[in-house]
Amino acid sequence: MSEDQTQVSAFIARETKEHLDRYVRETGAKKGRVIEDALDSYLATLDDVPAEYVVPRRITLTRESFDRVLALMDDAEPTPALRALMRDH
Repeated sequence: MSEDQTQVSAFIARETKEHLDRYVRETGAKKGRVIEDALDSYLATLDDVPAEYVVPRRITLTRESFDRVLALMDDAEPTPALRALMRDH
């Protein structure tokens, strides 16, 4: 390891590690490079895109908020734009 590098440690989901392992096996990329590129890209996005436009990949809901989402979904009608989008795909 060169002087301009440092090691970090983090716990990740088993599925994420398996996905990373498959990717590096299939592409020949180095794990460190894949992780550094992904982290650099993510952090650059957080710097460049206003926070209100960044959609988290995972959303955690309380039981109460989950129930509200379900109720909203039950009462909702698809918009014309959604219908057109689904029809096109």
